[in-house]
Amino acid sequence: MQDFKSLTKRGKAQRYRRALTQALKAYPVEVRSLRFISLESKSVYRVYTDSGCFAAKFHDPREHALSQMMGEMQFLDHVSKHSELCIETPLANTKGEFVTEIKSIWLPEPAHVALCSWVPGSQLKDFISIRSYRHLGKCSAMLHKASPSFRPGREFGILTNNQVFYWDKETILSRQDRELLPKQRQNLFRKGAQLAQKAIKKIWRSGKPIIIHNDLHPCNVKVHRGNLSLYDFEDITWGFPVQDIGTAMYHIRFRNDYPELLGAFREDYEHVLPWPLDSDQQLDRFVIARLLMFANYVVNFNINPIKHLPQFETKLKTLLNGKAS
Repeated sequence: MQDFKSLTKRGKAQRYRRALTQALKAYPVEVRSLRFISLESKSVYRVYTDSGCFAAKFHDPREHALSQMMGEMQFLDHVSKHSELCIETPLANTKGEFVTEIKSIWLPEPAHVALCSWVPGSQLKDFISIRSYRHLGKCSAMLHKASPSFRPGREFGILTNNQVFYWDKETILSRQDRELLPKQRQNLFRKGAQLAQKAIKKIWRSGKPIIIHNDLHPCNVKVHRGNLSLYDFEDITWGFPVQDIGTAMYHIRFRNDYPELLGAFREDYEHVLPWPLDSDQQLDRFVIARLLMFANYVVNFNINPIKHLPQFETKLKTLLNGKAS
């Protein structure tokens, strides 16, 4: 059998498919067919069954610890039972577990997979409007309302979002690299990090953290028949609603219609919960935190930093100057 690491993406997808076919026997559904969806941050397949469609998602140890996946499934189960949100809902296997270990000849080592209800619709990125962001504000508040009553179970473990560089090792403030990080750029990043960290530190002193989605961008929200559904909860962290809102706003912050979209988001958020932010300036501090985490990520994982770092620099200047777009 050919070595797994030497396979093409298509070859690896075929191996995962064969292993998944075996693993699905542990679930209380009758499988009709499988469809390959993605092999990017994790392997995903659409599973057609007699009980509806599901997303089968493999754990990728390069991206997250297994305990993060365990935590994701526990939290999804809680939110599905304690809110009216449309989200992906985990399906337990016949042992009552949300994560199934797979030992297969087709894979080089044991793998883990979770099965969640398939979220229908198209990504929000193609339907950004006042109406859709009003609805997203309500969905965000519903999630924040459901989260405080969650109690972690066995093998639960997620990251804590209590600093700017919570996800990977800080590089952009300390790395000596005149091409990628000239002194002027690095000083700008450092200034932004100081402001963002001060805002994070203040909010963490204000109360008890809850679990937040932490990745509410327009590709993790689907629009279906006028309704919104949230999915891709793999990056959940301990944090505060203001941080979740900052992440959501980062992805529209530099649009010309940002003030209108933010206003719509806030309007329906306040139909469910009080607005947790004191000012737009405070919100921008959490947007800055997200921007710097991305800048750090592209350097650490060498994701075309020569192209992306100047863009992050320009955006950060805009935020520090307090401009609307």
